[in-house]
Amino acid sequence: MEFRNLYYFLQVCDDKSFSAAAARLYITQQALSKSVKALEKELGSELFEKNGNSIQLTTYGKAIYPICRDMVRNFEAGIKKIRSVTPDGASPVRLTTAYQAADTLSFTLIEDFHREHAGIRIHCDALPDLPAEKAVLDGEADFVLGIGIPQPRIQFDSRLIRALPLCIMVGPGHPLYPREILRMSDLDGLTLHCAGPQFKTYHLLQKKAADAGITLHLIPTSGHLYTTYQNVFARGRAVIGIYGSQGEPELADARQIPFEDPDLNWDIYFSCRQDYQRSPAEDVFFNYILSFAGKENS
Repeated sequence: MEFRNLYYFLQVCDDKSFSAAAARLYITQQALSKSVKALEKELGSELFEKNGNSIQLTTYGKAIYPICRDMVRNFEAGIKKIRSVTPDGASPVRLTTAYQAADTLSFTLIEDFHREHAGIRIHCDALPDLPAEKAVLDGEADFVLGIGIPQPRIQFDSRLIRALPLCIMVGPGHPLYPREILRMSDLDGLTLHCAGPQFKTYHLLQKKAADAGITLHLIPTSGHLYTTYQNVFARGRAVIGIYGSQGEPELADARQIPFEDPDLNWDIYFSCRQDYQRSPAEDVFFNYILSFAGKENS
């Protein structure tokens, strides 16, 4: 089976048009049709059928689409992995971390590893939650230290490193200040500052609000967290936080109020692609990160 035929098939699926896919691939429509026909002959089943002036996948085509997508994605990830190997044969551990995830485990996470294993090189990028997971699926990284179990779950091997409940942080005078614990219904009509749409907490809060049938006004935060918190409390508003984190001494009057719902959390997971074959150096780093499981904040 030629990889090119699979790649072309997926492009037609994405564009829902042979002519558009051919233009994007910089080949003739005749060459594209020939490629898809060769794949259909090899598989013994048609992949597309006409629907008026457009095309759609056959039942068989729909069934094999996700399989082909995974095959192509893994191939492309392998090419990127090969290109990361240096001429002397060294392959770096390619890690992506969700913002704050590494610092929550240890402010010197990578530095401490290098001190113990000077011969192993770490290539680390920090990204928002969702792009961090996508970097692994796209082959830009091999491991992600992220928030929550990556999706789609079946494509990842994930290990819980730190369980961290979320909370609402408010200053004196806020209506929620006296509360000891919160239900989502308590947030109806609340203006709440939190990370934006590229972060899982934003979508988690939206889902929980919808499930509870309440209106929650989410305002994405930006800039240095301490400054953000100062501004939020000065305006008599609330901000999402991690329950138990020490915060800044100047914000000592602020209260952290936990949620009753255990699903409202900021759990840190260490993940790689399902069935990923780790190198000896990656095994060392993998076990190093697992050693943080269950530890208190450093």
